[in-house]
Amino acid sequence: MAEIHADIDALKALHEALVRYRYVQRDVADRGDHEIEATRASLEAKASKWRMRLDQAQADLSACEYRAAAAAEEGGWVDCSGFARAVAEAEDRLAHVQSWQHRVEEEAGAFRTTANRFRYLLEADIPRTDDHLRGIITRLEAARRVQPPRP
Repeated sequence: MAEIHADIDALKALHEALVRYRYVQRDVADRGDHEIEATRASLEAKASKWRMRLDQAQADLSACEYRAAAAAEEGGWVDCSGFARAVAEAEDRLAHVQSWQHRVEEEAGAFRTTANRFRYLLEADIPRTDDHLRGIITRLEAARRVQPPRP
């Protein structure tokens, strides 16, 4: 009789662990989504910064080229190479950030595919298993209460 009590207690402990596992793992998946969104926001902020810098550098280069053209008409010369380097640097930085954005989107898609399957496990399979386990516990507890016939 003590064995059935130990078995029921072990099943109850398994049930409690399953419930805790479900909630902890749901939180893990949610944190993964949060980290993806934080990374996207960070990269978008950097891309925005480099787009603004590129726009400014292009405007500065255009203004310099305008001054250089005016100076050339009068026999002068204006060096715009610094502005051209600023445009090239901003383009390179923006392209680098955009490549990371693309990579994050690809990896986020792969993560979400796996995470959605995992969430299905957490939200559908584990509750079914939980219900089944509770049924077993209930039947075992009922069987424990049954008295054997007396000879």
